[in-house]
Parts: sequence; structure tokens; C-alpha cells
Amino acid sequence: MTPKKPFPEPPLLLVKAVCRASKDPSLKKEKFHRYLNIYEKEGLFCKRAKQLTPERKRYYDALRKKKMEKFIRQNKERIEQLRRITEAINCEEGKKQKGL
Repeated sequence: MTPKKPFPEPPLLLVKAVCRASKDPSLKKEKFHRYLNIYEKEGLFCKRAKQLTPERKRYYDALRKKKMEKFIRQNKERIEQLRRITEAINCEEGKKQKGL
């Protein structure tokens, strides 16, 4: 859904729609909305790039892991259902390829 460019910027309306649909509380914070306003005015860029220090890497890795675990816990049944459907589809495709 992003433009075919070396550094694609998703359209602002798409970003806003995804953020509204998300249950992630960090996307509801005032700080995030300030960044979104800058994105609207100036596009996707970084005035002052931050160096990825070992401390920042650990922080972002832990944040990502925590959010991923929460998502998996909240969607465990749905994930299992999708796994079963995918396995069934793969099994049927395997039978077709073998001529069964």
C-alpha cells in the first residue's frame, strides 16, 4: 500500500486509519500525535538521527518482545485457527500435486 519509491512514505490517511484501528496505547499519546503532525507537514524524515546504542537496542528489543507476546496471548485462538486452516490448505495442495 506504499508508493514504489526507494524510501516509500505511506499516505497520511493510511497511517491515521491504521493508528485509529490499533489498540496500541502508544499510538493514542500526545507525543505520537505531535510526531504525526510533523509527518503531515514535512513528510518522513529525521532532523537529528539517533545513534542506536546498545541500551536503546535492548530497550526497543524488549518493547517489541513485550508487544509481540501480548498480541499472541490476546489472539491465541485466532492464531491456532489460522494455523489449522493453513495446514489443511497445504495438505490439500500436497495431495493435488501427488495426483491424489
